[in-house]
Parts: sequence; C-alpha cells; structure tokens
Amino acid sequence: MGTLTVQTLQAPTSGANANKVIIPSGHTLHAAGHTLQTVYNASPDNSLQAIDSASFVATNISVSITPKSSSSSMFITCNVNFDSATGTNFSAGIFKDGTIVTPKSPSGTYDAHIYFNRLSEGRLIMHQSIHAIDATVGTTSAVTYKLYVKTHSGNINLRHDLSSPRIIVQEIAA
Repeated sequence: MGTLTVQTLQAPTSGANANKVIIPSGHTLHAAGHTLQTVYNASPDNSLQAIDSASFVATNISVSITPKSSSSSMFITCNVNFDSATGTNFSAGIFKDGTIVTPKSPSGTYDAHIYFNRLSEGRLIMHQSIHAIDATVGTTSAVTYKLYVKTHSGNINLRHDLSSPRIIVQEIAA
C-alpha cells in the first residue's frame, strides 16, 4: 500500500459536490487534533476496594484500547470516589501496561497525578477526577490504562457503591 501526502486538500467550489471532501469507503482521514476514538469502562457498582499499601497497587478500574495510529496521543480521565479517615494521605495515578503515565508533583515528591492528605475531622468521602496524557502511544497493539493507588499513611477505600467509577480514554490524532 502506498502513502499519499497532501499539503492542502481543497473541495470543489461548484457542482454537486461543492464544498465536500469525499473519502472513499474503507479509507480514513486523520486530521491532527481530532478524536479518533473514545473507549470507557465502568467498574462494578456494589463493592469497596480497601487499599493499604506503601507501593502503588492496581485497582479494578481499567480500560483497554487498540490505537489506530502509533503516533496518536491518549487523553485519559478517571472519575472515582474515595473514602478516607483522619490521618490518611495517599496518591493515585494512571498507568499504561504497568508503567506510570501521570507526572510527578511539581516538587517531585509524589509520583502521581493526585495527592491527598486528610489531617483532621473524621471521615471524608470525596469524588476525584484524575487526568493523564500519554503523549505518544507508540503502538497499534492493544494497551491497558489502569488506576493505581498507594497510601502514605492510613488506608483508604475505593468506593464502587456510591457511583460506578469510570475510566475514559480518547485517542487524539497527531
């Protein structure tokens, strides 16, 4: 199969197909910055997942995607509920096939996208959105994005009983 590289694609200005660019069946056009696909997964909505580990541990919140292009970027969003008690602090991050994608904190101290410290006033249930960007996916084989969590003190519960945690991945054309 050959490759056609085009600097500018201009639609006809008159006739039946005026201002239309027609892509033949079976072919695709990937415009940079456009979403190529979106996949999501929701976890079971009837359980708690207790986490008490000083190292990142995998949760059951994950999604797999097969990229259409190895040069695509992936935008990952995870919405989750945590239950914590006084004296708890923890980090959460998005991993791709077991390797962290989310950046370190600005100080470089915490290697996760979110860091939470509950100092006082009893229990807290919170909803958290965690975001990550995988700048270049680097493959057209299936990859799995998963939420990992670790505690720095105390323990937490990942709450699946309040609302189903969701993880969403959007593939963005390069």
